[in-house]
Amino acid sequence: MKIWIDIKNSHEPMFFNPLIKNFSNHDFKITARNYAEIVSLLELFKMDFTLVGKHYGEHIINKIIGRGMLRNFELLKNASFFDIALSHMSLESVLISKLKSKKSIAFYDNEIKQLYVTSALPFLDYFIVPDAINIQALLDLGASKESIIQYGGYKEDLYVASYTPDPDFSKKIPFESFVAIRPEALKAAYVSNKSKTIVPQILKLLQDEGINIILLPRYPSDVNLGKGFDNVYIPPSALNGLDICYHSDAVLTGSGTLAREAACLGTPSVSFYPDPSLLAVDRKMIKDNKIFHSRSPNEIVRYILNSEKIKIDFQRSRNVQTEVFSILESIFSDIKS
Repeated sequence: MKIWIDIKNSHEPMFFNPLIKNFSNHDFKITARNYAEIVSLLELFKMDFTLVGKHYGEHIINKIIGRGMLRNFELLKNASFFDIALSHMSLESVLISKLKSKKSIAFYDNEIKQLYVTSALPFLDYFIVPDAINIQALLDLGASKESIIQYGGYKEDLYVASYTPDPDFSKKIPFESFVAIRPEALKAAYVSNKSKTIVPQILKLLQDEGINIILLPRYPSDVNLGKGFDNVYIPPSALNGLDICYHSDAVLTGSGTLAREAACLGTPSVSFYPDPSLLAVDRKMIKDNKIFHSRSPNEIVRYILNSEKIKIDFQRSRNVQTEVFSILESIFSDIKS
């Protein structure tokens, strides 16, 4: 079968890479927007893709015109033929598949009510989500009960299960030991608290402790956060996020994905996500003591100074991957028949 994957965010190349390899008997076509590290990561994983669209800014009107009209028009031309549309909740993918009378599958891992999600769900055929999310929360988003398929674990497990540490990673950075920091996604529509970043305070405290830092800018302007610090290194090109998590003494992020990746790899993990309402998947990891959440720079630094790595449970992640691949195989068979 011909399967179209539309990629819109930075974690998705890593997410879809093992999936494509596992289902190599199918023909995959990838479209992606030019946003954050997407292009660099697709190239890093040697994934063939067609570039369609970009980040259209913070303003809702720009988003509607850019993603809702311009990108949809380009995708209609590029996604010319497919049997199944597969995405990590791409509104464009869902709508175009509906227009072409094709089936759509979307993964998702949160319950935030966003326009592109609530607009897509009425047209989505298969909605695959972690079981940490309450079904009623998904129904409240507009999902049909028949479309919801849940699995145990987290989306990060799907690619952690296939991860092999890069033996040459230490040659790509100037430090023997370090912590990794990724700033908040303050320009994202899902972040309602647009308060100032706390990264400068964290950098200063870590500098005082003599701790080296790999800073992973989310936006070009984030590069300025590392200026004036001798202990901060910003990679000139995208690195495999799992390698960063595996080799870090701790991972600190203003969003969720990198924190969950680190937690799955047994690395001390901190989320300083700015909104008080945390995602269900993050609440579960916090409850299980896999992630520490705080907006206090002093608390965060104190936590990582008193934390140690734990043994990686690859088998748990492999079990999650096996379950999800089985779900997809079943869906593909149903569609094919």
